Amino acid sequence: MADRISVPDLAAMASLSASHFSALFRKQMGYPVLQYQTMLRMGRARELLDTTGSTVAAIAAEVGYPDALYFTRQFKKLHGATPREYRDQHKG
Repeated sequence: MADRISVPDLAAMASLSASHFSALFRKQMGYPVLQYQTMLRMGRARELLDTTGSTVAAIAAEVGYPDALYFTRQFKKLHGATPREYRDQHKG
């Protein structure tokens, strides 16, 4: 999950140009490739926040964000809460 595969690499695996791959991906998935990758990474982050006691920095690194502050900003933009706020709101 931490390794982001580039659009050109994905396109090459499918024997398509990057622009054609991107257009097909968006048509099929409903999202651009990078947005979809971000959604997957943030989904994994939510899972880790819900099921582990790992620090936000450790979770950020595990899902491919070496900068925990950037991860926190991206998480808040997508979920309306920081990772810590999310964890506090979803404690069982």
